[in-house]
Amino acid sequence: MGEPSVLRSISCSLPAIRDLCAGFSYRDSSGSMMPSHSLTDDDAMIHSEVDYTGYWGLRAVPFDNVPDPRFYVSCSQHQTAYRWLSYGIQTGKGMLLLTGDIGCGKTLLSRRLIVGMTATQYDVALVANPALSPSELLDEVLSQFGLELVRSKAGRLQILNERLELNVQRGIRSVLIVDEAQAIENVKGFEEIRLLTNFQLNDRFLLTVVLIGQPELRHRVARIPQLNQRIAVRAHLSPFTAEETTLYITSRMGAATDRTDVFTKEAMAVIYEQSKGIGRLINALCDQCLFAGAIEHAVQIDDQLVRQVGQVR
Repeated sequence: MGEPSVLRSISCSLPAIRDLCAGFSYRDSSGSMMPSHSLTDDDAMIHSEVDYTGYWGLRAVPFDNVPDPRFYVSCSQHQTAYRWLSYGIQTGKGMLLLTGDIGCGKTLLSRRLIVGMTATQYDVALVANPALSPSELLDEVLSQFGLELVRSKAGRLQILNERLELNVQRGIRSVLIVDEAQAIENVKGFEEIRLLTNFQLNDRFLLTVVLIGQPELRHRVARIPQLNQRIAVRAHLSPFTAEETTLYITSRMGAATDRTDVFTKEAMAVIYEQSKGIGRLINALCDQCLFAGAIEHAVQIDDQLVRQVGQVR
């Protein structure tokens, strides 16, 4: 795992930081050894700057690059994709495909789908890392459904089939979401996934598979005719337009604060210009602007501040 982000310290209190550093020491400006728990007022000030939520009056960090459904923004293209995927799931289609450029919100959209599927109506399994061998991929599917991993492949498929048929009897739809599906190792891995749609009862699919990945996934699927022909619904996410970028920023801020004037219109225009409408880059830039604004005691995030932050990124 990589180093934790500086912003991870947002949720830490100053006493917690002291406890974390207990037992360590450092040299002060005179060269004398000081215990780490002797945190100064400057340390407290730095911590308060890192925790910019208080400065801007935020209830949460609005631009964390994590798929938090609370900050899902229903712009036109995302809403269209959501509706098509929901349609495919609710009508029991065999296989659905969602693609999109890196950082354009595919994973967040999938989490929004999951949140909308109640446990009383849906049995959902999520495979977030499908870079596995075909046998490991099948094991991961069973594991995410909470099923026992028996020794033989035939036995594993039988256990899965029994679960899917039981769900039908209970009026529950079974859904498998495979995120980052472009990472599936080879054609055999895709074939393993396709075979899961062979589970049928009275000409009805027992399992809906949602493949999610980068644009290359479309090309990989297209080269496997028997898989490509199973795709009943296709959706794609592109970078935001300038208008969508403004909606995205204002909506995420609206979920975290009652203030509506933190980012000026000019600032949001520059953010679009620098991010090219890619959600992940918008998040990173907005997050850094909020931090920089707190340090500089800014009243608003204006275009000048955005350009300053953009120059050092």
